[in-house]
Amino acid sequence: MSAAGATRGFLRKAALSFAAGLLMGALYWAMDLTSPAPPLLGLTGLAGIVLGERAATAVRDRQARRRPAPPASAAEDPSAAEEGTPRVP
Repeated sequence: MSAAGATRGFLRKAALSFAAGLLMGALYWAMDLTSPAPPLLGLTGLAGIVLGERAATAVRDRQARRRPAPPASAAEDPSAAEEGTPRVP
């Protein structure tokens, strides 16, 4: 996926999330309710969720890059066969 495509996908998701938030805000207002969490506390929690997700993804990707490739089996690579094992032509 290109960088422009990834940006468009992110903007589409962000716009959808913003629209859903506006809709919920309008419903809370229409029912004369207050939000279930104080605004600053709620935003801080959301920021923590996003940052935690990003950190976990970064750690997983870094570990995947560090993992060595699995060794080739003896059937695929004759040089990987153990010494003393007869080779079948």
